[in-house]
Amino acid sequence: MRFPIDDWQFWVASVLALLALLWLVRGLIPWRRLLGRPAKRRGRRATLTLDGVPVDRKRCH
Repeated sequence: MRFPIDDWQFWVASVLALLALLWLVRGLIPWRRLLGRPAKRRGRRATLTLDGVPVDRKRCH
């Protein structure tokens, strides 16, 4: 199989395919850890309340 490396459409399609692949796998690679940045902190869980009174989780289900 021979690739048409002298055709501009081949290069446009190749770059678009590469960008699409990078967009798909961007969530799989831990970029923040690789770059030495601290991870984002997760928010606190909210307490479920009705009329200002916390709901008992055991009775909820």
